[in-house]
Amino acid sequence: MVSIDVVAAPRDVLERTRATVEPPLHAALADLPDETHEVIQYSLGQQDFSTAALALLSAETIGDATEAIRVAVALELAHLHEQLHADLLTRAVSRGRQPSALVEFGDDRAVSAADALVSLAFARLTKPEVMILNATLLSVVDGYVQEIEMDERDDVDLTEHLGVAAAKHSALTACACELGALAAGASSSQAGHLREFGDDIGLARKHVDDVLAIWGGAAISGRPLHHDLARRRRTLPVVAAIDAGTDVYSFDAEPRELADLVERAGGRKWCEQQAELLLARALNHLRQVKPRARAADELFGLAREVTTARCAWARTPAPVVPSQSTAASREDRTPA
Repeated sequence: MVSIDVVAAPRDVLERTRATVEPPLHAALADLPDETHEVIQYSLGQQDFSTAALALLSAETIGDATEAIRVAVALELAHLHEQLHADLLTRAVSRGRQPSALVEFGDDRAVSAADALVSLAFARLTKPEVMILNATLLSVVDGYVQEIEMDERDDVDLTEHLGVAAAKHSALTACACELGALAAGASSSQAGHLREFGDDIGLARKHVDDVLAIWGGAAISGRPLHHDLARRRRTLPVVAAIDAGTDVYSFDAEPRELADLVERAGGRKWCEQQAELLLARALNHLRQVKPRARAADELFGLAREVTTARCAWARTPAPVVPSQSTAASREDRTPA
């Protein structure tokens, strides 16, 4: 069994990935019409290149990552395509710390840019790789369709919400790890374990994102404190609180008071614990690959940085209040 200890700063990994991926990525965009190119360049400003980093580091755990560079470029293009479509579907007014592309350029230009991105992504992949990425993007679309259907219902099911979260937020990270590994010559078993690694990391990151969207504030999440509660969104902490017996949105309360309700009901704690469990499960999959040590260190370091480490940035002492209902009976439940 490989012992994995983080020895490289994740920020160094992301900077190295950006330096590797940006030149071929910009070359791929060079022949696009100016109006489309402008939208994509604007949107790239918010990319951290973590999707490309997952592909490259997964390849490096197996062997030579040279062939994985084109895969990393394709996955970063596909990731940006998915984000543009997500903003269009949700009518998002911001992306990260800037106005969304649809606000800045309008729907038509955002749609054209998204379509160009997915075409460029497919053009850089082999036919088997295209099939894997296509299935991934269909999963993301299916997740959005399911979410729209759930939003029209009054009933709330935690398992169903976890399935949608996985479809929307785990599929692309799983794909990046699998395609990166295969590009480096991974066996089907190794590629499968790295796909599961990416799947767990994607879902862990979703748990963390939902926590930060409530308790992180603008300095951490780029959104106002209690943002999702102000919009009365049924995110994972909220659904966990409802599942534990606290129907959060039945209360006529301010977002700050709703945040306290969710926290007392165990919604925040449950999400943070699930992220920890998912990260531990991801590490087990990584060990099954029998990876090259340094690449495994960097890959797991990146995984921890984009998931559980981010919760510490927003963690404050919990208020000392009597617990009315908890999610303790469900805290050991790891999503399938």
